Amino acid sequence: MTSDTKHHLNPLSLFYFLFRHLWDWLFIVIVTVGPLYGFLEKHGISPILGFAALVVLIIFAVTIRYLCFTFEIGTDMLTINSGVFIKKHTHIPYGRIQTIQHSQWFFLKPFRLEKLQIETAGHDDKSPEAVLPLVSESIRDTIENKRVQVSRSNVTPTATSPQPPTYLIRPRDLYIFALTSLGIFPLIAILLALYGKLQEMIPKKVINSLTSELIHQSLIIVALIGILIVIIGIAGSFLSIVQRYYRFTLTVQANQLKTYQGLFQRNSVTIPTNRIQAIRIKQNVIRQLCHLSTIQALAASSAGDDEKSNDLMVMPVVNTPEVFPTLTPFVEWTPKTSIALTHLRKTTYWYFIRNALLVTVIPIIVCLYFFHLWGLFSLILLIIAILLGWYSAGNTGWAISGNQLLMQVGHSFTRSQYVIPKKNIQSFSLHQSIWMSSKGLAHLEVNLRHGNHNQEIELRYLPLGVAQEIFEWLKKRH
Repeated sequence: MTSDTKHHLNPLSLFYFLFRHLWDWLFIVIVTVGPLYGFLEKHGISPILGFAALVVLIIFAVTIRYLCFTFEIGTDMLTINSGVFIKKHTHIPYGRIQTIQHSQWFFLKPFRLEKLQIETAGHDDKSPEAVLPLVSESIRDTIENKRVQVSRSNVTPTATSPQPPTYLIRPRDLYIFALTSLGIFPLIAILLALYGKLQEMIPKKVINSLTSELIHQSLIIVALIGILIVIIGIAGSFLSIVQRYYRFTLTVQANQLKTYQGLFQRNSVTIPTNRIQAIRIKQNVIRQLCHLSTIQALAASSAGDDEKSNDLMVMPVVNTPEVFPTLTPFVEWTPKTSIALTHLRKTTYWYFIRNALLVTVIPIIVCLYFFHLWGLFSLILLIIAILLGWYSAGNTGWAISGNQLLMQVGHSFTRSQYVIPKKNIQSFSLHQSIWMSSKGLAHLEVNLRHGNHNQEIELRYLPLGVAQEIFEWLKKRH
């Protein structure tokens, strides 16, 4: 492909342009249906003919938008032309491309068609810099090859080219990962809410009739319904995770991380390793007990997992003792072995527990006021708050290893350990309240670029001497 040749998207992109602006078209139809019907009736024109003309107009507008969208794959850059009345020309040099994300629904696989999203180094918006809605897979290969050629031209070649490492999730690991997810609880809550709505829709006569007949079996029925909801919740969460991370694959080549995943929609992300700001090793309380960890990357890109706030999934599940030996071949700057962390003294646990208890005060008061005796069940929140506070305090830790800062925090029964190169830290601060000053405690905050926004990581209630030591280490930038 040459720079002077303009290429159109695949004709199936017409559906993309139609459905992308579907709400706009529906709004136009709703606004115009009354006046249009009155105009047609006044002039004796069949309404069917008039609305057929409106449909033709919409199809014509979509076709014009499709015809005006072209792209050029030149020698040095990718150019995307769009716009009907206002022409827009986006020029993207291959050396500036930071991430390429492509997704392919299963029904597009026989046609070898996919959606491409491209970001550049200076991109600041939440959406990708360029989107090619529906193009051939060969287009992505051509763009990636040109970008790799530019990257290699800036790197001194080595004498040998070792076989790049590859990670492929095993089916057994994927099933364990899905079964140990806490995503089941939101699903169960949704199912319970739907069950409550369903009861409201059933006539009271029917409910009273069933109640009178099954009064002696009510506890059994309730138990069976509860078990059924739990089973459906587990199955829904399990299937959702399995299809999302089906055949998850991670490779690295020419300092580019590439991930592939998905059953019904195959997604792939390519990102340079130098865009990774930090590594997060994540465990919920169930996976902690099973000694399993999930590895994610905090990247200066929005090409991550939408459901994880732009966190790029690196490895869904790894045995905790093998995290760093498994990760190092892909991200070379990470520690090769686990680093022992320093943890808080148990005397500081009370502050975490107190903060968690304060959050529960208002809900408990509201429940006791409105539900009286039944409101006593809200006191269970006190036990949950104590456990949450204890968990957060017990999982707070830190360490300095070379030019890297390790920070570990606990939140909502999930432990997150961050491995942060000093050079990637955007800013940091140390602060303490008046009463913390007398206790010799302080909070330490570190800020990173994450996606297109800021990621704040905070170690709370550190001994003041430790916080000052880390603060002084951070001040020495080189």
